[in-house]
Amino acid sequence: MSLNSLTCVGVHLSASPKPFTFAALDEEQRILAFGEGEMVDALSYLAGLGRAVVAVSAPARTNSGFLDTPEARERLNLPPGRWVTLRSAEYELDQAGMAVPHTPVRAESVPLWMRAGFRFYEQLNALGYQPYPAPEAPRQWLETQADAAYWSLLGVVPFPYGSLESRLQRQLALAGCGLPVPDAMDFFEEVTRYKLLRGQLPLEGIYSPAELNALVCAHTAWLAASRPDALRCLGQPEDGLVYLPAPDPR
Repeated sequence: MSLNSLTCVGVHLSASPKPFTFAALDEEQRILAFGEGEMVDALSYLAGLGRAVVAVSAPARTNSGFLDTPEARERLNLPPGRWVTLRSAEYELDQAGMAVPHTPVRAESVPLWMRAGFRFYEQLNALGYQPYPAPEAPRQWLETQADAAYWSLLGVVPFPYGSLESRLQRQLALAGCGLPVPDAMDFFEEVTRYKLLRGQLPLEGIYSPAELNALVCAHTAWLAASRPDALRCLGQPEDGLVYLPAPDPR
């Protein structure tokens, strides 16, 4: 792959033993790579890219407490005393009915996976990645939220992360976005009474929950690079912007 070719990478963070899962797409949304492991594994891949946009499903910073300021409450017309511990993007998602993890104001309350995300962004900056949008920068990063990305694409709250129905739903959504993933509906053609009774499910063509979340993040990065008009941006610059795929107009 040429150093001048664009790579769009999605990174999913979790509290699992292998907390970093990433997926990479080329300029035509063909899947280039999957990876999972520690932070160093994701950074090693990203360090070798010439032109890249990376979308990370984790907060980019600690909660600044912006929603607890008079300026924010006046700008967003918030009633006194409510939602003071949320970032503005999290508040917008909550108001829309999409529950996402909240970024604590107190540093000691930040979960380990979120702290790893903060360090990951620091390392991206050290590698020369710049916050999106930076039109002249060959390497850029942006914050997204994988569950909310599916919510935005589907128009409904997705099935809970990790469930079988969620994996099928999310893979169908990715296919609708033009990614070359196997048709999740083939799963039902392979299910038989015998297989169900034996506890055997035909999951060979269905991606793992973490891979599916990494792929929707990679799709978000691809939109940022090639179709920025198809992104929706939540939040305020003072406490972080979250980018999601815009809903399918169909």
